Amino acid sequence: MLRGYRRAWLRGDQIAGVTVAAYLVPQVMAYAAVAGVPAVTGLWAALPALVIYALLGSSTSLSMGPEATTALMTAIAIGPLAGGNPTRYAELATTLALLVGLMSMVAWVLRLGFVSDLLSRPILVGYMAGLALIMIADQLRRVTGVPVTGQAFPRQITSFAARLGHVRPATIAVAAAVLAFLLLLHAWRPRAPGPLLAVLLATALFGLTSHVGIVGPIPTACPFRRCRTCTRPTCSGSCSPRSPC
Repeated sequence: MLRGYRRAWLRGDQIAGVTVAAYLVPQVMAYAAVAGVPAVTGLWAALPALVIYALLGSSTSLSMGPEATTALMTAIAIGPLAGGNPTRYAELATTLALLVGLMSMVAWVLRLGFVSDLLSRPILVGYMAGLALIMIADQLRRVTGVPVTGQAFPRQITSFAARLGHVRPATIAVAAAVLAFLLLLHAWRPRAPGPLLAVLLATALFGLTSHVGIVGPIPTACPFRRCRTCTRPTCSGSCSPRSPC
């Protein structure tokens, strides 16, 4: 592909790269939160996957990056096993990711890609519809400010309905404004980067810090390394025996 590359393509590829990168940053942070891991984990996990696939992948049109279904299924599978321990949760999530990668390589060696062709369209539609409902239930607390408990869909809906009195109007207003903007922009300019523009405008126009929940400071240290002093995998790297992290 590089041998036949044309200089005329460079400007368009640069614009596409900057756009995708700017969109990818909030996307990976959001999907990391959905998966139940710190937002910085998504930032550190996004780039290596893109670089590795660019070097080893065979498709020039496959979209590589975080996926809502994968993040949600990770949270559903790991949540009950972690028992509320964030360190154990991070270790289980890492193990799950490595196991899935290993299974994918085994499937590649055995040429098992044809199995996906055996899944009928009604099964795929039902699967995606079910994930959409689970995703909506999982995001209710972020969109409304209502504390939602439980891992299963019925439990989350019941918990949300029982605590409607905790609704935060400012949070709902921001969420509704962003949703309306996305729908209108999609109808008016379907090719425009709606999510990216929504993030930029919401950040610029709303006083998010004082009204709605935000991610907060993002640590700079790699979340996958373990501190030698306190042995915690999520340490910022600045602890000491006198002031452990």
